[in-house]
Amino acid sequence: MLNSLPFEWFILLLRLLFVFLLYFFLFQVIRVMLREMQVFAAGEDQETSSDPNGHLLVKDAGDSGLRNGLRIPLEPVTVIGRHPRATIVLDDAFVSSEHAQLSWSDGRWWITDLDSTNGTVLNGRDVTVPTGLRFGDVVQIGEISLQLVP
Repeated sequence: MLNSLPFEWFILLLRLLFVFLLYFFLFQVIRVMLREMQVFAAGEDQETSSDPNGHLLVKDAGDSGLRNGLRIPLEPVTVIGRHPRATIVLDDAFVSSEHAQLSWSDGRWWITDLDSTNGTVLNGRDVTVPTGLRFGDVVQIGEISLQLVP
């Protein structure tokens, strides 16, 4: 019995070594996957956050004098209103002097209603808090409908 004991210990040690190597391999695979996912996610964030390009496409000009299909370029902070100092001036009776603000932050466009009299509508819903935008969203200010496009 004493002769067989060291061989059993040897087999046990081999089994433990195999289990350890198996878990170590799985740990390394998961670590590499997580690192690759972080690099991929960081690459997407850098792509979107460094590119604040966007335009507003006039879908329905109402009585503003704008023409349908007009593309209006956006600045990183764009104020929309009737006042001549606004970034985008909309000549409409239902538009406040400083009606809404579009801003580029955290890699996306945000819209904020600037306590306008008639409110700002995004995709049929009133904007009451700063709200994130996606390309294709439609913003209605007064009787004017504008779509966010790249």
